[in-house]
Amino acid sequence: MIIIAFVIAFAIVAYFAYRDKAVRGCRWRKDSNRDKGSLQFYHCVACGAEAYTSTQGPPRDCKANVGGRPL
Repeated sequence: MIIIAFVIAFAIVAYFAYRDKAVRGCRWRKDSNRDKGSLQFYHCVACGAEAYTSTQGPPRDCKANVGGRPL
């Protein structure tokens, strides 16, 4: 019985620890000087990604692996 409770507790902790894994490492900072109209500029101090967003608050996803098209 104790083993079953331990497994259930471990599963719950693992679920909450990894549910937002894509955003967990990003720490977005707003830079109002680089805003463009209604688009707000954010820079991640953890991975160096830069992004514009039109929603309230920082981007929800990590943009580190998002690249532009090759020339």
